[in-house]
Amino acid sequence: MSIIVEAAQDEAYGVVTNVVDGDTFDVTIEKADSRISSAVERVRLADVNSPELSTPDGPPAMDFTFAVLMNKRVYLDIDDLSGSGRDSYGRLIAVVYLAGLYGQPLASPNFNRMLVDSGHAVLENFTNNEFEPADWWSEQRSGDKSTPLESILQNLLRQLLQSAGSEFDKVANYLWEQLKARLYATTTHLY
Repeated sequence: MSIIVEAAQDEAYGVVTNVVDGDTFDVTIEKADSRISSAVERVRLADVNSPELSTPDGPPAMDFTFAVLMNKRVYLDIDDLSGSGRDSYGRLIAVVYLAGLYGQPLASPNFNRMLVDSGHAVLENFTNNEFEPADWWSEQRSGDKSTPLESILQNLLRQLLQSAGSEFDKVANYLWEQLKARLYATTTHLY
């Protein structure tokens, strides 16, 4: 069950049209607030840092971001504390949310968290913005103390158990139908 992000005045959305590196990309803006100054904005993910392209881990981080975001609609929760929501390079600082099946923003996990969970970035809680990265994990954990990887594994296990349960149900139903057919065949021969 997914949670839908409540629309806020400071949110904007658009389509990712260029990936610069793991934590920076360009968005062609479709809906904007007053802080958006051009049709295409460069976005820097808040509170995460991916390796530079000149390092061995840089290209895989960029590839991950490209695979997940390129040509996809994203929703931007732009920082309210930094000047105009921008860093010293003029990039928008944002937590990025993916679009759901019907185009709605999905609250969890946000892309910043996904990049960290995938191993393509490290968490760096910059205190000069409004975001609290610890909340990215507590939204789904409901107070348990598992790590993000443990949380993912627990979700996978739950899905596997549900899937296995439905397969067991299919087998049980098949065997029941076979047994009924044999019972019917046996009882019809008695008369």
